[in-house]
Amino acid sequence: MVQLASAAGVSLDWLATGASASSQPPSDAKQQVEPVDPQLMGTIVDAVRALYKGEGAAIPDRTLGEEAARIYGALAPTRHDVSATLIALGEILADRRRRLRESATDPSRSKRPA
Repeated sequence: MVQLASAAGVSLDWLATGASASSQPPSDAKQQVEPVDPQLMGTIVDAVRALYKGEGAAIPDRTLGEEAARIYGALAPTRHDVSATLIALGEILADRRRRLRESATDPSRSKRPA
């Protein structure tokens, strides 16, 4: 059991009981989360807001936040390369612009967002 606990990177107590003194899961079970880059998030929010304004479409604050979070997540693989991040952001925004324009001309929509 000692070898198994060592190989799994957990304590022998945790392996035997499922709980340690601090009741923490094994370290490899914890998800490593990078902190949000405030500058990148601000850039995304500004870009999405400008995109909607440029298209004459309204975007509620909550939707803006959700859209910015989705874009931020999509940029995760490029976050450590500024050039790649900016290129990817441009591509995402171009796709969003295209979808906004398509929805504005869709006859099944009763009105275009203000």
